[in-house]
Amino acid sequence: MTYQIKTPPSLPFPGYKWKWATTTCTESLNDPVILLGVLRKMRKLENTGLKYSSPQFSMELIKLSEDIADCGLSLETRGGDRNLIRNSGQYWKALGLIPSNSRGLIELTDFGRKVADGDISQGEFAALSIRSFKLPNPYTSSTDEQSLWKKAQLEIQPLMLILSIAKALSSDGAGWITPKELAKIVIPLAGTKETNVEKYEYHIIDFRENPDNYSNWPDCTPSANDMRMVREYLLFLDNYGYLICDVNEKTPTRFDKRFLYNKDIDAEITDILSDTFSGLSSDGMLAILRNQRIASGIDSKRIESNNNRPDQAAFRRQVLDTCKRCVITNAAMPEILQAAHIKPHKYNGPESVENGFAMRMDIHKLYDTNHLRISPDGVVEVSDRARMDYGMTIPPRIVIPDIINREYLRWRWDNYVGLC
Repeated sequence: MTYQIKTPPSLPFPGYKWKWATTTCTESLNDPVILLGVLRKMRKLENTGLKYSSPQFSMELIKLSEDIADCGLSLETRGGDRNLIRNSGQYWKALGLIPSNSRGLIELTDFGRKVADGDISQGEFAALSIRSFKLPNPYTSSTDEQSLWKKAQLEIQPLMLILSIAKALSSDGAGWITPKELAKIVIPLAGTKETNVEKYEYHIIDFRENPDNYSNWPDCTPSANDMRMVREYLLFLDNYGYLICDVNEKTPTRFDKRFLYNKDIDAEITDILSDTFSGLSSDGMLAILRNQRIASGIDSKRIESNNNRPDQAAFRRQVLDTCKRCVITNAAMPEILQAAHIKPHKYNGPESVENGFAMRMDIHKLYDTNHLRISPDGVVEVSDRARMDYGMTIPPRIVIPDIINREYLRWRWDNYVGLC
């Protein structure tokens, strides 16, 4: 099917653009360890009457900053009067994790508390965000901005739209999208209330082959910060495993970088994009995610993908040769044992026995989805949901093998939010 380019799409109102969270983006804040790690720091200090400008919150950010030095982001200077939340709080507000009118007081929404406490897993948080994130966003858009969108009778679910387009492109063997394509094709078309995914697909492929055809299309990203905001959408989907940034691809700019559709979770993405969730509250959507095992299916496939890295086989041999039994259940059958990283590979956790536990397959999944936590002193914590299934079969404390580096355990205990 072809869609002739007769006249370029018209913008619904002057200044139409897609805002992510803030016009001054700090892309590393989208990393789950940072976004959800800071949320947990907030939760720790909530109900104390403290503000984000307090020395206590500054100290928590300093600790986190030291642990995430590999991310290229320093939080050490994000305290005091010009604190992180004052300058970049829209990241947490946009996703409904903290109130939009907090007035500097450390406070979470009910949704934010459930995420911080682990009652909602990282995978469930991502799926709920994809389904519920809309433009205009009342958490980050001014009243005037919302009025412009309302007058144009325009409402967009950007993460849903991007995934739908990436899925369609994947079926044609062109399963990727770039920030530049999102800015040049998707955002202008979305402003016309276009719902036909095939039309987006056609114009993206045509744009790749004939970019000059689109020279007169409207510019919805007039500033550099606008392009950074566009890229945030793809980074979010990349951080939670729905898209995969092709880090090895050499491109002129980061805005030309390809974000590949993750075919491994195509069935789960199809479920998330379906009409099943339409009109439901967050609690209703969460119930479906759990009853139909959608989020858990994504988590399982992501864990399986991590375990299939080229260096994972050698790591497993080293850990199992040294430890021989599941650190939680004492199971010894090698057929059911896996090697679990303590400090994640993504954050430079080494492929060595000091950074690994032997774990039974199901226990490994609990560990990687943060339903099971192990402190440096051997205290074992289990989420309420996992405890319902495992009861007293998981001990409250274990003996940490001498070979384990307890600093890695401390890092995970303080910072891990699941599936990094």
